[in-house]
Amino acid sequence: MSDLNVAAVGLFMLAVFPGLVSTTIYRLIMPARALEWGNAVVQGLFYSTVNFVLGLPVLYWLVLGHDPLTHSVRYSVAVVLVFLIGPVVWPIALVAIFKSKRIAQRIQIPYPTAWDFLFDKRQPSFLLVHLNSGALLGGYWGSRSYAASFPNDGDIYLEAVYSIDQSGRFGPPMPDTMGVLLRKDQYSYIELFAVPPAEEQSDVKR
Repeated sequence: MSDLNVAAVGLFMLAVFPGLVSTTIYRLIMPARALEWGNAVVQGLFYSTVNFVLGLPVLYWLVLGHDPLTHSVRYSVAVVLVFLIGPVVWPIALVAIFKSKRIAQRIQIPYPTAWDFLFDKRQPSFLLVHLNSGALLGGYWGSRSYAASFPNDGDIYLEAVYSIDQSGRFGPPMPDTMGVLLRKDQYSYIELFAVPPAEEQSDVKR
């Protein structure tokens, strides 16, 4: 490979890398659909552009008018900020803004499924699970519960199991319950019920 090609590949990686970092961070904290390589490159270029625009004031302050040979620390800090710290921080800040009450009331975050929308809220709830066998299972969704996100949505861990009568009314929690793990092929649908304030404050009665 010629020096020209090596330089071109290097410049391309520099242009895409910050955007790919931002995309990866965003997908770690927000459910998202599978991303093909071609689309990933395009998104990487787009988010790299956003990152460079946001980082221009920092670059201007750190490196403008400073010789890189005599101010190597400034240039090193600028590189770390623009290529690593910035791409990590701004997606986190963006998601926090999207989820704030004031913004969330005015925009709709593009969750891939209603499942992701619901369980991303982490709202404590009682769940009545209608199993494929026809039986009912009562559980508590709280801070120690987990719901898989897209594309594996449907699998869920409930941190406590509750006794249920034939009409679906919740009784006390099962003795020594440590929860239940359910796969999406084990049930047909789930009903959700609000948690009384006293139980929500203590997370779950055992």
